[in-house]
Amino acid sequence: MAVVVVGGSGKDVGKTALVCAVIAALREFEWTAVKITGHDYSASLDQLNEATDASSVIREETCSAGETDTARYLAAGARRALLVTRTGADVPLVEIRSALGPDRNVIYESNRIVEAVKPDVCLALMGGTERKSSFERLLRSADALVTMVGAKIEGLPEGIRRFELEHADRLPAQLVAWLRERVH
Repeated sequence: MAVVVVGGSGKDVGKTALVCAVIAALREFEWTAVKITGHDYSASLDQLNEATDASSVIREETCSAGETDTARYLAAGARRALLVTRTGADVPLVEIRSALGPDRNVIYESNRIVEAVKPDVCLALMGGTERKSSFERLLRSADALVTMVGAKIEGLPEGIRRFELEHADRLPAQLVAWLRERVH
């Protein structure tokens, strides 16, 4: 079983694109992709086709044609895609585990999930000027920092592996090889 976490320094830094790039580069893992959010996505939930639990905390995307992040996961090659809407700071781990069932390889888009699970690989995507407090906590668990080529980012922690991306939706061969080695 492989568990990968992708977190980001702020909103719109490319977390979903990075998750999709990992899914596409490592298709043999047949990922279940899980986006955990504290935002209210109820307006777009009509695009999600089925609830995976009675309380509707977790919804499963079944159509890759939509514009949601979970649809993008499926389009990239994920076997399943789940949207977890958390209320408060706590990640609903019991509900997530129930929704995952026997799924073996999981990739999370979340900063907070590292407080609840120990991933095989944790990627910290840095961009822009925003640095969420949840990202600062994620950095303590990060195995690698990912930035865009030429990005001028200050305050990077020392001693963590670094990778630069030319395109947010494509991983360099070096990063793919490193990930494959870490998750096997």
